[in-house]
Amino acid sequence: MGTIYRTVYLTSTDKDRWPGAGRQREIAIAIPLISFAGIAIGVILQLAGVIPDAAEFWYGPAIGAFLLGYLAWLKPRLDVVSICAPVFAVMILIVPLETKPGFLIVILFAISITILLIRLEKRFSTPVKNVEEDPMENYLYNYMERLRVMYSDINQKTAHEIAQAFLSFRFGLYGNTVKQADEAILLMKDTEPEKVLKKALTIMRERANNLENADVTPVTDIFFLGDEAPYLAIHIPEEATEDPAKLNLDNAIILIYSVSYMRSEDDEPTLDEHQKYITGILSSYKRAMGL
Repeated sequence: MGTIYRTVYLTSTDKDRWPGAGRQREIAIAIPLISFAGIAIGVILQLAGVIPDAAEFWYGPAIGAFLLGYLAWLKPRLDVVSICAPVFAVMILIVPLETKPGFLIVILFAISITILLIRLEKRFSTPVKNVEEDPMENYLYNYMERLRVMYSDINQKTAHEIAQAFLSFRFGLYGNTVKQADEAILLMKDTEPEKVLKKALTIMRERANNLENADVTPVTDIFFLGDEAPYLAIHIPEEATEDPAKLNLDNAIILIYSVSYMRSEDDEPTLDEHQKYITGILSSYKRAMGL
C-alpha cells in the first residue's frame, strides 16, 4: 500500500533531548576537521623535528571521538557505538593497553569516527515518535489485501478508467463520472469479481447522473446481494442500517477506490490524497460494525 497517514506526537523527553539542529551541525562539521587537522599538525611537527613520530600527536582524533560521543548523546535516538567513541579513544590512543599506536592506527581511527559520524547523522537523527494509528486505516489496508487476489486480472488501462471515474465523482464532475464509468464497464470481463465491480460502478454512475441533473434522489433500484458481501468493506446488521441506499453507495465507492488504488499505479499518488475521505466513510460505520 502507498502512503498511510498518521498523527505523530513527540514526547517531552524527545523534545528535551533534541536541541538546536544548528548547534549539532557545527559539532558534526568540527569532528572530521579537528581529527584530520590534528593529524596534519602531527606531520608538520615531525617534519619540523619537534616530535620524532607524527603518531604522538593523537590529540585531534581523540578530541573528535569525544565530540562524537557528545553529539551522539544529543541525538533523539541513542547510538551506543558512537557514544562509546571516547572510550575507544582512551583505549586506543591515550592509554593503549599494549604498544603505542602507530601513525596508520591514528589515521584509521580518524576515518572510523568519520564513518560513525555519517552513520549517526543518517540513522539516528530522526526523533523517536509516538504514533497514533487510525484503526480505520488498518481496516482499509486489510480490506485491500483481501481484494488483491480477487482483482489481480484488472489491467492498467481498465484500472485507470476506474480511478478516473472515482476522481471525477469526488471533484463533482458528474458528467465525466458517467462517461468514465461507462468506459470502464465496457473494458471489464464477466468474472464474478468484475461483475460486482461493474455493479459498484453502475451505482456510482447512477448517483452521478442524478446529481448532474440536480436530482438528489438516492439510487434505490440497484443493491448488492448477500453472496457479494465478501467484496464489500462495510458489513452491519440489517436492523442497524439506517440508510440502505447510502450504505450501498458507500460500499460501491470504497470498492471502486480500493481496486483503482491497487491496480492503477499512475493514479496512486492522486488517490493517496483521498484516503482520508475513504477512512472517514468507514469511521461513520465504526460503531455499527462493532469496531
